[in-house]
Amino acid sequence: MMAAADIHATRQARGLGLPTLAALAAGFGFAALQLWAFALAGVFEYPLDDVYIHLAMAANMAHGTYGVNAGESVSAASSILYPVLLMPFPGSDMQRILPLVWNVVGVVLSGWLWGRTLLAGGLSGVSGGVLAVLGPLALNMPGVGFTGMENTLHTAASLATLLGLWRFLRDGRIAPWFVLALIVAPLLRLEGLALSMLAAGVVLLHGSRWTGLVLGAGVLAPVLGFAAFLTSLGLAPLPVSIMAKIGLAAHGTHGLARLWTAVTANLATPPGQLLAALTVLCAALPLVLRGRLRHESALTLLVAAVAGAAHLLAGQIGWMHRYEHYIIATQIAALTLAGAGLAGRRAWRWRAMLGGALVLAALAFWPKVALTYIWNTRAVHLQQAQMGRFVQGWLKAPVVVNDLGRVAWANPNYVLDIYGLGSAEALALRLRGDTPEGWAGPLAAHKGAQMALIYDRWFGAAVGATWRRLATLRMDNPRGVLGGFEVAFYATDPAWAPAQLALLHDFAATLPAEAFLVFEGGAQ
Repeated sequence: MMAAADIHATRQARGLGLPTLAALAAGFGFAALQLWAFALAGVFEYPLDDVYIHLAMAANMAHGTYGVNAGESVSAASSILYPVLLMPFPGSDMQRILPLVWNVVGVVLSGWLWGRTLLAGGLSGVSGGVLAVLGPLALNMPGVGFTGMENTLHTAASLATLLGLWRFLRDGRIAPWFVLALIVAPLLRLEGLALSMLAAGVVLLHGSRWTGLVLGAGVLAPVLGFAAFLTSLGLAPLPVSIMAKIGLAAHGTHGLARLWTAVTANLATPPGQLLAALTVLCAALPLVLRGRLRHESALTLLVAAVAGAAHLLAGQIGWMHRYEHYIIATQIAALTLAGAGLAGRRAWRWRAMLGGALVLAALAFWPKVALTYIWNTRAVHLQQAQMGRFVQGWLKAPVVVNDLGRVAWANPNYVLDIYGLGSAEALALRLRGDTPEGWAGPLAAHKGAQMALIYDRWFGAAVGATWRRLATLRMDNPRGVLGGFEVAFYATDPAWAPAQLALLHDFAATLPAEAFLVFEGGAQ
């Protein structure tokens, strides 16, 4: 027989092995994706302009303004906490690297928690090792970290919430990291409220009533405090960035019609269909297997099911698979935990079901990541990065845009965002049912904007009556997902056009090989 010390050492090695293996798989997958994107773009760049919106918010927060323009408050960030994490080194190259650093943390931590979930679900040996390596990849942890946004940190907080709830249901103890995850998840993404409040509710009903109430209050208080902070600045209690994207997803609808439009849009995508299937599965298993599942297994599955339904009803799917990632990972983690204690054929059938869910997740996520999203770093470099270079290095004056981040970050001049993420006034005009043609003209004049760099396919009707189109920024072999592959450059006053044309000609000579300006009249 093994000595007690040997048994303890074996258990410790097993406890460290799967989480470490899963963390390494997630981390190496993330590194491989970054290297692949670098090879395509020739430079390091983030695949979403939204990263720079958060950097711009963070830089201004460091200097006393909650907004993207100095002295003007606006809630352009959809995350409460992420801009705070990006505040060090405002406006510098060091600050620009912070989203990468935080996503390394998020990817590795999410992988590690996946490994801890496998252990808690009773997996070990070859099957545990295979799932530890393939799980983070199938669940697209590297791809979500690749976006540079807060979503991978939210996934880690969600997995910790689920694991903490599971352990509470098994032994009645509330770990400090469980409390932290409950509170942090909604601060990273407001969608996290559903899972955190459901977990607090389970504690209330199955533990100490006062403990559950305190946890619920701890989850809600920071979110309500943030809403109060926004209203104290004269803003709406919900971030304008969320309202802008909700308006786009269900534009022109209201009430139940808006809800139906949003749900059907979610269900029209492979990840949305996967989320719906997992939600039904998590809800059905406790009923079908009543009496054969442990109490904690059934409750964990039901919490995951209700949180999934909440996301389908009130959340979004898409934007590089980052919005739905946390809940799909959470539901598959719930299925993993619910298999704990099963033996023999039941255990193998459960593991086969888990493996099938991971295969479906890989099929829902990776085709677009590998064929389309991997090109986004190149596209952002050839478009938004060049717009930012021109505005900050040549124009050096207030400007109108509909892609805000790269132009606004580290820019001392005013940037008017007519999409509305950085301007509640522009958002209200854009979403009006009777918005007049040329509506961006008076707004640009009021802000002193001298040029506009916009997608005509989105905002052609908003072009001011006096604006003069000077040139169009294009790229060779356009690939990836952008709002448009052509950006029109306008002088907002014809009197400024000659000087601005001279700046554009000078700037054109500095463009990367695959980006070019086509001037009005066809000249490059």
